[in-house]
Amino acid sequence: MNVTFDKFPLHVKQRLDAVYFIAGNELLLEEESVALVVAEAQSQGFTETVFLEIARAEEWYDLLSDASSRSLFAAKRLIVVRLTRNIFSSQKAQSALQDWVREDVEETIMILRGWSWDYRFRTAAWFKTLCTLATTLIVESVPTKQVSHWIRGRAQALGLNLSTGAITELADLTDGNLYAAQQELEKLRLLHLNENQTVDSSELTKINWSISGVFDLFDTACKGNVVKLISMLAAVRREGTQPLLLVGAIASQLRKYHDLACGRRTRLTSNRRRIGDTVVKRIGRAGLESLLIDCAHLDSQQKGIMHGDSWLALESLLLNLAGYRNRTLDTDAHQLRIDYES
Repeated sequence: MNVTFDKFPLHVKQRLDAVYFIAGNELLLEEESVALVVAEAQSQGFTETVFLEIARAEEWYDLLSDASSRSLFAAKRLIVVRLTRNIFSSQKAQSALQDWVREDVEETIMILRGWSWDYRFRTAAWFKTLCTLATTLIVESVPTKQVSHWIRGRAQALGLNLSTGAITELADLTDGNLYAAQQELEKLRLLHLNENQTVDSSELTKINWSISGVFDLFDTACKGNVVKLISMLAAVRREGTQPLLLVGAIASQLRKYHDLACGRRTRLTSNRRRIGDTVVKRIGRAGLESLLIDCAHLDSQQKGIMHGDSWLALESLLLNLAGYRNRTLDTDAHQLRIDYES
């Protein structure tokens, strides 16, 4: 069954299905959709939640086998699976899922998070088969013209009343990045907690350095201006901005440029597309994939999963984006990872 994004919350509230397939091009909305299912399942007694990542078909078969065998005696379980590649183009993988669904394992719910989504997948035979086996939700990117409307709705949900000027400026500053917009709305909510007033664009000057700063940094790196980039990084660090607040917006733009390099449809402003074309020409698809891996490692550093200086890692990432040959986090990851068993 294919469910639209606007009807998904009601669908989840009315019933929980055995399998969900959630994919799309808007990471924030995708994660919120997954969280919605997780919260509802936990409220209904699914006390065990397992998070997995699958990159090979063999891992998929092992997962289904484990889910079937343990369901006889395990507590109600929720399995959240991130798929890094399309395993369902294989008829064998489809059949394995079909067999698992037929077993009607009521104690287990499985959420499959899709890989990078392409609108052409909708007509693929494997996707049509998947729709018969799972509740599918494809989260489309919010069109540029509707970002302001989305910001207004999110602000109202947080109890914020933004002026039209503030909404327009926030939309421009975040450049369609919903993650960044959500973060800034959260900051505004804390600044104006329990205040019944309209927030205008002047209030954004209190918080907008983290948004405009990250896009200035990113654009400077994309243009290959190494000297200016190092100077800007020093300024941002003096402001006290944490790398974790920057890496999300950087990764979001890199994913869009990676889609551009792969020939996939992606929504970019004309200016961002010109910058993206420059980056693709300079470092190529492989270079963008390497930078996305660096973003994941930087995120792990900030969360304590890996050792290392996050600011040096951020500088390394941006220098590589600028075309300056530098060491990557990927080459050092095996040395930086924390061993919790020792």
